[in-house]
Amino acid sequence: MSTALPWLPFGPLAPRLEVVSVGDQRRVFLNGYLTACYPCDDKGTERVLLTQLAEVLPLPDIQIAAAFDVHPVTLSRFRSQVRQGGTPALMPRKTGPQGPSKMTSQLQARCRTLRQQGLSLRAIAERVSRRGRTISHVRVAALFQDQPAPPQPPALPLETVTSLPAEEPPPTVASLGQSRRTRYAGALLLYAALGQLDLWSVFQNLGAAAGPSRQFGWRQTVATIVFCFALRFRSIEDWKNGLRRDLGVLIGEPHGPSVLSLRTKIKALAESVDPLSFSRQMFRRYLALEPVWEGLYYLDGHFCPYYGQHPTPRGWDAKRRLAVKGHTDMYLHDARGRALFFFSRPLNDSLARAIPGAVEEIRRVHGPQPFTLVFDRGGYSGEAFRFLQEHNIGFITYLKGRSARRRYAPEKFQPRWFLFENRRHHYRLFEKKTRLRRVGSLRTILFLADEGQQIPVLTNLAAVSRAGKVVHCLRLRWRQENSFKFLSENYAIDQIVQYGASLETQDRLIPNPKRKALQEKVRLLRQQMQARQAQLGQALEHNDESRRSTVRGLKIAQSRLRRQIAQQRQALTRLENRLRHTPGQISAAQVDRTRALLREDRRLIVNALKIAAGNAERMLALRFNQSYQTPRDAFSRFRALLQLPGQVTVLGPGRLQVRLQRPHSPKVARALHLLLADLNREPQRLLGNGPLLTFELSAVNKNDTPRIG
Repeated sequence: MSTALPWLPFGPLAPRLEVVSVGDQRRVFLNGYLTACYPCDDKGTERVLLTQLAEVLPLPDIQIAAAFDVHPVTLSRFRSQVRQGGTPALMPRKTGPQGPSKMTSQLQARCRTLRQQGLSLRAIAERVSRRGRTISHVRVAALFQDQPAPPQPPALPLETVTSLPAEEPPPTVASLGQSRRTRYAGALLLYAALGQLDLWSVFQNLGAAAGPSRQFGWRQTVATIVFCFALRFRSIEDWKNGLRRDLGVLIGEPHGPSVLSLRTKIKALAESVDPLSFSRQMFRRYLALEPVWEGLYYLDGHFCPYYGQHPTPRGWDAKRRLAVKGHTDMYLHDARGRALFFFSRPLNDSLARAIPGAVEEIRRVHGPQPFTLVFDRGGYSGEAFRFLQEHNIGFITYLKGRSARRRYAPEKFQPRWFLFENRRHHYRLFEKKTRLRRVGSLRTILFLADEGQQIPVLTNLAAVSRAGKVVHCLRLRWRQENSFKFLSENYAIDQIVQYGASLETQDRLIPNPKRKALQEKVRLLRQQMQARQAQLGQALEHNDESRRSTVRGLKIAQSRLRRQIAQQRQALTRLENRLRHTPGQISAAQVDRTRALLREDRRLIVNALKIAAGNAERMLALRFNQSYQTPRDAFSRFRALLQLPGQVTVLGPGRLQVRLQRPHSPKVARALHLLLADLNREPQRLLGNGPLLTFELSAVNKNDTPRIG
């Protein structure tokens, strides 16, 4: 009669051994009972338990070793170690050298003394090494790496504004009069435009927060996003290639945030602020600073492709001329090419379906005053035209569906001109009326293009609006395309920013795949019938009347072919009957054609900040061009000025002086000097609540190359 061990509950039958990993714990079950539990990284306990089970269980070693995921030879070696040295022999030993360390306390003191004398690590290793005791420079370097790191430079001062009770506490200042050099001092110019846009007040009124932190608040997070793309970093991940210590000067910190910290802050910022509300508030600020010329708003979609694994809706990629996965953003611009507002259309609806939503957003800001919407052929729709006319909104677009062969005599086109931005634009125009179904007669203006094409323009504006002005306003739509190109290349508005997707909850109707298959069968069957009927006709045409003089004889001769045609006609009748009773559209859930919509709360808030940064840069570039007087390259010149190095000095409580390195070009230096003098008349604060910023140029260009790395 067998006797069960008190700590191993198994009977006379063959026991069942199972080892299960749960989190960071491994649990051993014997016949379904928990026998032992130990951490996964505790190799000593595992070896002891493994050898004990091998001694008492009537199981082969190969089965016990397989349960613990070790080789049977390893289990045999453990059992041999226990027999020779007991349980202590199973404990893991220290790897590497087993003897005493060569680096004694006396040797460490000597290395530190030599280091204070200015010797290099290799020189110190040669000095302290002797025959039989070689000390490498790596070991000497490890000795000094154990020392505490030198204290980081204190943060730039941020003055607390008492009128904002919920404001985050600014960093403290260790000493006044501190001077710090930064590779990116020119980017501090953006604070002048961001202050005019009132960016900080908008975020504060919306309850912005960046989560619990000791260093980077929502102000530093917003400023970091702005500077990340204003300094032409290609993405959030590309921020790691910047000089963090120099970037920290831009936000009043010893160093800039890491990519991991920045992503965490962006997530918290997007959760605390509604991106659509922020875009609406900034829309108001843009119009308050610079009203829209003639009430003209340009609407167009910008498609952003997606190359991930989620089954997102497809849209038309104009660059690749393919239907690919992605999402569409609808943008509103003014006649100057300034981006004002955008909203997402993740289902890639047509431009015509986005017009009501765009009109609603414009009404929120523009008010009840009349305005005009300009869009391209993508918005051509009778339903959209009726909607705009019902709301007394003017529109200008291209006439769609007109044949290119339909041309008018050249003598009907009359010369017209329109003055815009102190320049006359000449056109040859012909005006007529076009009647659209359920819309009525609309004014149509044809103009001759450079290569002789007659391009029709459709509008509901009254004749008071000159034809030349209507045509030129539509041609200004290319400024919106140029804005898309600028924002894509310089501010990366195509990027996704965040991962993840959620399944589409709203059901939709899709074309019935069964109906499509039936239509294909009907088409093929009709082709076969036509081929056999043609074959029967050929037989009638080439009939030898000397052999078959009657039609009855011909039918008898072609009985097999006629029978096949009759069978196909019956099959076609059955298919057409099935086709009539098959619905054209069915629910997407019935055929498992649900789509995934990308998560975009972080992308929307980051894109809104990209537009704000682009508009801030545009505002400063226009002020710079007032003195530079070269519009052709004023924007590219000012873009380079954002990369100017300089010195940031604390002059006193609540005041910072930014001394920029003088550009090489005398013309650029003169224009920048006048711009800085203009900005100093109304100085803005760092991060909106910090010290006042004043700018000046260094007297002489020292040609000093900034340190990189």
